[in-house]
Amino acid sequence: MVTKAVIIAAGMGSRLRGYGADLPKPLVRLAGVPLLKRAILSAMRGGISEFVVVVGYRGDEIEHALVDDPQFSDVAIDWVHNEAWKRGNGGSVLCAKDYVDAPFILLMSDHLFDPEVLVKLRHLPVGQDEAVLCVDSDLDGIFDMEDATKVVMQNDRVVKIGKELADFNAVDTGIFLCSPFLFAALAQSIARGDGSLSGGIRVLCERGSMRTADIHGAFWLDVDTPEAHVHAEGEMVRRLGKPTDGFVSRHFNRKISTRISRFLVDLPITPNQLSIATMVLSFLSAWLVFQGGTSYLHLALGGLLFQFASIVDGCDGEIAKLKFMGSRTGEWVDTLADNVSYLAFFVAVLGGMYAHTGDARYPMLGGVMVFLDVLGVLLIFLYLKVVGSGSLVSFNMAFSTDVPESERGWFHRFCMSIKFVSRRDFFAALFCTLAVANSIAGMYWFLVVGSAALTAGIFGFGGQMLRTHGALPGHVDEAKFGEKAD
Repeated sequence: MVTKAVIIAAGMGSRLRGYGADLPKPLVRLAGVPLLKRAILSAMRGGISEFVVVVGYRGDEIEHALVDDPQFSDVAIDWVHNEAWKRGNGGSVLCAKDYVDAPFILLMSDHLFDPEVLVKLRHLPVGQDEAVLCVDSDLDGIFDMEDATKVVMQNDRVVKIGKELADFNAVDTGIFLCSPFLFAALAQSIARGDGSLSGGIRVLCERGSMRTADIHGAFWLDVDTPEAHVHAEGEMVRRLGKPTDGFVSRHFNRKISTRISRFLVDLPITPNQLSIATMVLSFLSAWLVFQGGTSYLHLALGGLLFQFASIVDGCDGEIAKLKFMGSRTGEWVDTLADNVSYLAFFVAVLGGMYAHTGDARYPMLGGVMVFLDVLGVLLIFLYLKVVGSGSLVSFNMAFSTDVPESERGWFHRFCMSIKFVSRRDFFAALFCTLAVANSIAGMYWFLVVGSAALTAGIFGFGGQMLRTHGALPGHVDEAKFGEKAD
């Protein structure tokens, strides 16, 4: 399995160099992260642990900016300086020869890609005299076709490659799996007077040794111009949504939170700080709702602010994704901040209901339900600790997969059907609507009934889910539950 990558960051990149600041192209920031750093972090997510970074133009500046970056603490990076970088990127690749003695991944510092591409590419077999080029046959999806390196492939082999090809059926993505034989091909191409990487690839084509791997549908972009930079940021923001997003989040919250994140990503703000800021907003909304039992203005403002906090709650995850700052600690900070926020808001609803009615039975009943909510959350936390996650999404997704089929009766189906009410995007939007409608009673009864149903589901199936992972004694029917019983 391949664990080393060579990244080329030697050229001037005149069309993008200095975009937004006097910076060499590899240090130009995209969504808050320098292009070269983004390439390294993406490769790390794809399973690469060793890097050879070839720099040239303003190479000392590039190395100095990234060499001590704390996000690279778990990988080894060799910095190679190519003083003859003007002679072509093929020569820059050749500079890495003494640092590579086994198959390796070859990347460009200005190309974005989905880490999953490398996860698959690293496992492909490659012969001693072969290389594999990732190509994209989805020609309609190419952003800047005029500048793209075109490829003619036939039977999974590269037949022709070059920017001036008129007839082609794929595009070079700048992602390669290479054997060290590539260096001999580059030396031969340079001897012919062609110092480009494509020249070395053409040598391999002549030998029939240049294979292709079509990544049709996968995300990748060549960020070579200001227009491509703008397009890349927009595309990255567009992809921030998650398959687990609820209806309100997907159709409303994300449309606002991603715009906020696009502004925040260039500021020195961490996801954990955003989680804490969201909690503070929720506390303020809770205080307003507490006053709302006797004041419509306070109630309405509290509901609106709670909805706004729900929108901002998406920003911490979005920033973490854009800046590769996600961590287990961050998951726990987000989860704890969210649940403390919910508790404060729910208690405020009880207080508001009491102030509105003067009847002590309402806060007593609601207090019981909030207490059960706390016990349910503690059970969820225990499950998350057992499975090694800090995200509530893990529990929600496992509510069906970790419950044996023998236990999935009508009540499990009922819980699955109402699970959406436990999502913050849903209940925050509902509370906001009820608050604006001046219905503290509606907020109260939704809290009581919803808490009763959800805690019943958590207590009803939480034990089964913990037994699935061996955290509680008990038997899991392997025939009905398959490998989850292991």
